[in-house]
Amino acid sequence: MDAIREFANSERFDRVLNWFKRRRTLVLKLAFPILLVRDILTGHKPHELGFPDVSVWAIIGFILVLAGAFIRLWARGHFVKGRLFTTGPYALIRHPLYLGSLLVVVGVLFQLNDWLNWMIILSLFAVFYGAAIIHEERSLAKEFGRQFQFYKVKTPAFIPSLTSWLRRRRAGKWGGKTFLATGELATTLMFLSLPLLIELIEDFVFEGMLGV
Repeated sequence: MDAIREFANSERFDRVLNWFKRRRTLVLKLAFPILLVRDILTGHKPHELGFPDVSVWAIIGFILVLAGAFIRLWARGHFVKGRLFTTGPYALIRHPLYLGSLLVVVGVLFQLNDWLNWMIILSLFAVFYGAAIIHEERSLAKEFGRQFQFYKVKTPAFIPSLTSWLRRRRAGKWGGKTFLATGELATTLMFLSLPLLIELIEDFVFEGMLGV
């Protein structure tokens, strides 16, 4: 136990966490296309997003993607370099960017319509994004000390509490220039295009080429 505790408090553990953090988006960018190709080869047709055969599951997925993209857009407008982020969605939860990413991922999974995709993608998300969260909180604790500890005690990680909702009144203003400076616009457009891309694949590959 002492060896585990020593490793958990070591810089080596920080490097391991950082390795997972730096590859968190890459692993999903690789996994989703591979699983989509598998779906095509095995005939697992995505839920229909377009009319007239629109699926309620695809609609739910699209709404989740919109919600996730909005939360990330909102959070990026409150990035102030060199300071602890505590305004906007950061006044409600500590990790709005990761919550937004999770909603986008779940939304896409709803549209893809295959339980194996859920198991693989959510497992990867839990491991890589979980490591990223631990790494970030350890880094913030080192950089901001008691300020971060006070913020962590008062602010939930993912689900807003009543007190955090009440604190939202003092949450600050969203900055358009701040948002654009982060490069999040390209990410937002990519997220919004995912349901439409899957719908095109459903139309042209599954219905047009495979006749499914």
